[in-house]
Amino acid sequence: MVYKIKIDYQTGDSEHNYDTSDLLEIEWEDINLAKVNLQRIKEHHEMYNRLHSWEYRKKNYDIIKEYLNKEWFVNVPRLFCISSGNAIDEKDKARVGEGNWEYRPDLQDAELELKFVLDNGNEYRMMAFWIGYFETLRKASIVVDTSDMEITF
Repeated sequence: MVYKIKIDYQTGDSEHNYDTSDLLEIEWEDINLAKVNLQRIKEHHEMYNRLHSWEYRKKNYDIIKEYLNKEWFVNVPRLFCISSGNAIDEKDKARVGEGNWEYRPDLQDAELELKFVLDNGNEYRMMAFWIGYFETLRKASIVVDTSDMEITF
């Protein structure tokens, strides 16, 4: 059997919202790996919600640090000025001063992408299409791929 993950979410624009669903572009033969990946979506979504909560709004970097070691976490380091909290270029290291810069995970990559594990053990990095200004995740579920069991004329 082949297993896929179905994402149910709300999307739309400034005037209309509607519910829709899509399948992830990857699939598994091992149901246990499909379950592991379903759990990754859950944990990533919990992180995303915390990052966008009013309660935690000013503590994004602290929240990100809690998830750095999760297998699904996408860590693309960027250079930041510690005192200002702003991203800087490599050429700005001397200007901001020794000890006033560090590499941190890029917040946008961390909140919009996650890694899935494939049947062969490799990782697959994917944009979370269910996250966006107009998107709200409703449900993620494992489904059996039955696409070869029906023909529509």
